[in-house]
Amino acid sequence: MITMRGQTLKVVVFTLSIFFAESIVGQQLDFENIGRGKPFKVSGNIAANSVFYSSNQNSARAPFTYFLQGSLNFNIYEFSIPVSYSFSNQGGDLEYQLPFSFNRLSLHPKYRWIQAHIGDVSMSFSPYTLAGHQFTGGGVDLTPKGSFTFSAMYGRLLKATEDSEDNRTQPAFRRMGYGAKVGFKKEKYSLELIGFYAKDKINSISAVPEEKKVLPKENLVLSMSGSVTVTDGLRFKGEYASTAITQDLRAERVDYSSGIAGLLFNNRASTEHYKAFKTEMEYSFDKYRFGVGYERIDPGYQTLGAYYFNNDFENITLNGNTTLFNNKISLGFNIGYQRDDLANQKETNTSRTVGSINATYAMNKRVNITGSYSNFSTYTNNKLDQFEIINDDNLLDNQEERFNYKQLSQNANVNVSYILENSKNRRQNLNTNYSLATVANAENGIVRIGNGSTFHNFNTSYTLGLPQRKINITSALNTTYNTIGRDESYTWGPTVAVNKKFLKDKLNTTFSTSYNQNNSKINKASATNFRLNTNYVYREKHNFNLSAIQLFRNTSLKNTQDLTVTFGYNYAFDLSAKKKAKEERTRGVFSFSYKEHMFKGEPHEITPEVLIIGKAKRFEEIKKINKIADKFLVLEQELKDAELKSKNKYKKKAIEYLSHLHKNQDYVKTYYDLAFNGLKKLYRDAKRVEWSVEQKYKTALSMYNKSSKKENKKMQLFLNKRKSAYKANKYMLEQLENLKKEDLYKEGGDFYNFKHTHLNTILKMLEEGKTNMEVSIFLEIAFAKMFHTLSE
Repeated sequence: MITMRGQTLKVVVFTLSIFFAESIVGQQLDFENIGRGKPFKVSGNIAANSVFYSSNQNSARAPFTYFLQGSLNFNIYEFSIPVSYSFSNQGGDLEYQLPFSFNRLSLHPKYRWIQAHIGDVSMSFSPYTLAGHQFTGGGVDLTPKGSFTFSAMYGRLLKATEDSEDNRTQPAFRRMGYGAKVGFKKEKYSLELIGFYAKDKINSISAVPEEKKVLPKENLVLSMSGSVTVTDGLRFKGEYASTAITQDLRAERVDYSSGIAGLLFNNRASTEHYKAFKTEMEYSFDKYRFGVGYERIDPGYQTLGAYYFNNDFENITLNGNTTLFNNKISLGFNIGYQRDDLANQKETNTSRTVGSINATYAMNKRVNITGSYSNFSTYTNNKLDQFEIINDDNLLDNQEERFNYKQLSQNANVNVSYILENSKNRRQNLNTNYSLATVANAENGIVRIGNGSTFHNFNTSYTLGLPQRKINITSALNTTYNTIGRDESYTWGPTVAVNKKFLKDKLNTTFSTSYNQNNSKINKASATNFRLNTNYVYREKHNFNLSAIQLFRNTSLKNTQDLTVTFGYNYAFDLSAKKKAKEERTRGVFSFSYKEHMFKGEPHEITPEVLIIGKAKRFEEIKKINKIADKFLVLEQELKDAELKSKNKYKKKAIEYLSHLHKNQDYVKTYYDLAFNGLKKLYRDAKRVEWSVEQKYKTALSMYNKSSKKENKKMQLFLNKRKSAYKANKYMLEQLENLKKEDLYKEGGDFYNFKHTHLNTILKMLEEGKTNMEVSIFLEIAFAKMFHTLSE
C-alpha cells in the first residue's frame, strides 16, 4: 500500500525527470560520424593477486588470501560498455555475518553523454544526501551539451542479515533506496536540486535485534545547492539540506511535521527532523586568494545515504594563500573555530580552535625548503547536572565542582631538500626533516606534572643515482625522542635500500632493510625487517610482481617473526576487428614516461598498460575507498576518450591518471598511523581518569543505596549513567592495554569493521585539507563511541 506522501515523493522525482527530458529533447545525435570509428573492439585487463602470511604467534590473519580483479571494455563505434569485477576469499572465513559483500561486479556502459552504472556500484550526490554509499542496483548520469545535468539511482543499500549468537555479527534489515539530482549550470551561476529516499523492510529478517540497537528506519533527504560569481574573483556557494528520519518504523503515525523534508514524509512518533547548512566565499586577486566558510549541522542529523555522518557542530573557517618574489616563496594559512552541543543538552560542551601556517621557499634549482606550524586547542566544559545541583547541600563549592579541561597542542615541521649533483652519469640528493609536537593538558587552568607530552623526530636520507647503470642507492637514519607524562623513550634506526633495473628495464628490483631500537625506562625492544620487491614486464602485455617482507621483533617478553609474500599477475589485451599494423608503423612511434614506467605505441595500445598499473597490489587498498574508486572511473573513461584526440592531450590524461594513483596510495597508511596513535592516546586518557571514573560510580552507588523511595527513580538514572561510564572506561583499558599496530590490519573484528565504516570519512577530511591533529581527534571520538557501544 502506497501512502499519500510516499506517492507525492515519487511524483516529485518523476516530474524532475520529465522536466530534464524536455530540456534535452532538442539535442541531435550525430549519426553521420558513427561509422567512422572502429566497428568493434574489445579491450581490458585481468589481474590475479595472492598473499601468503606466516607467523610464529597466534594470529587472526588468514594464511592465504587471493584477489581476482579485472575489466572488459566493449566498444561498438561510439558505444562503450565497461565491465569490472572483483572477487576474493577475503571475509569468506569469517564466523559472523556482515550486511555487505566483499565480491563485486559492475558495468558502466556509456554512449557520449549517457553513462549508466549497473551492479555493485556507488554514486555521490552531495555530502548531506547520498555520499558514496555502495548499492546493488542501477544508476545513470546524463551530461549533455548545454546547461542541464541529471543523475538518478535505485537499488539495495543493505542486504538482510539475521542476528546470531556471535556478538560480531552486524544484523541489518533489507534497505532499499532511490534518488535523483538535477543540475543547471551557467558561466556565472549554478543550481542543484537533490532528493534521496531509503526505507528498511521490517519483515526482511525474522526478529528486530533491539538489544544491538538495530531498528527499522525510513529516511527522506532534500537538498538545494548553488553557486554565483558576483564579480571576477568573488564567488559564493552553499548548500541547504533537510532530513526527516524515522528511527523505528513500528511507531504510530502522527500528523506533526517540521522542515521541508517533513512535508513530504510519512511522519511517525519516532520521526526526527533536522537540517544542515554550509556556505563559502572565495575571493582572489592578483596572486592572493582568501576564503571564508561557515557550516552548521543540527544535533542528530543523519542520512541513510552515507556510512557515517558527523553532526552537532558549528564550524567557521578562514584561509588564504599567496606567492611572492617571482613565485619563489609560497605562503598559506588556515584559521578555524568549531563548537558542539548546539542544543545545550550534553553533559560537556567542546570548542576547538586551530591555526596553521605553511611556507615553501625555492631558493634555487638545487635547494628547496618547506616549513609549517600549527597551534590547536580544545576546550571542554563539564557542566553541572541540574539533578546534582538540586541535591547539593553545599552551595559554596560550585566552582570546585565545575570542571574545565583544555588541551593545547603545537606542531612544527621543517624539511630541506638539497640536490648535490644532477649530471648525466650521477645524481645525488640529500633530504633532512625535523618535526616537533607538543601536547599539554590543563585542568581548570593548571598544567600539572605528567600532563604534558613532547615528540621530537629527525630524519635524514641520502640518495645516489647512477643512471647509466640504472642503480639507485638510498641510506637513511631516523631518530625519535618522546616524553609522555613522566616517561621518556628514545628510538633510532637506519635504513638501506637498493634499486636496480635489468633486461632493458623490463625487470625492476628493490631490496631494503631497516633496523629500529627503542629504549624506555620499563622496556627495550628492537625490530628488523627485510623487503624485496620485483616487477617484470613480458611483451608489454604481461606484468608479474613479487614482494616479500620478513619482520623480526624482539622484546624483553617475547620474540616474534612474521613473513608476508605477495605475488601478482596482470594481463592486458586489445582485440580489434581491424588492425592496421602497416599504417601504424609508417606513422612513427609515440612514447612517454612517468616515474619508473615507460610507454610506447598508439594511445589505444598504451591505455591497457596504464590501467594495469592501477591493478597492482600496492594500490588495492585505495581502490576500496568509494570516493577514490569513483574518481578513477571518471579518469579511466577520460583516458579512453582521449585516445581519439591529439597525442599531447592523451599524454596529459595518462599522466593525470597515474599521478592520482600515486598521490592517493598513502591515504590508507596515514589512516593506520593516525588510528594507532589515536588508540594509544585514548588508552593514556582512560588510564588517567580511571580512578576518578571509578570513584564517581562508587559515590553514585552509595547515594542510590541511601536514597528514599521518592528519589529512587531519579537516582537510578543517575547511577546507570555513572555505571555506563565506568564499564566503558574499564572495557577500553582491557582492549587497548596490549594493543599492537598489526592488530589493526587483521581481517574481521571490531577494528576491521571500524575501518570499513570510517575510511571514506577520513579520506574526505584529508582531501579537504584537515590536519593530522583534526583527523586524530575525530578518530579518538569515534573509537570512544565504539568502545562505549561494545561495553554495553
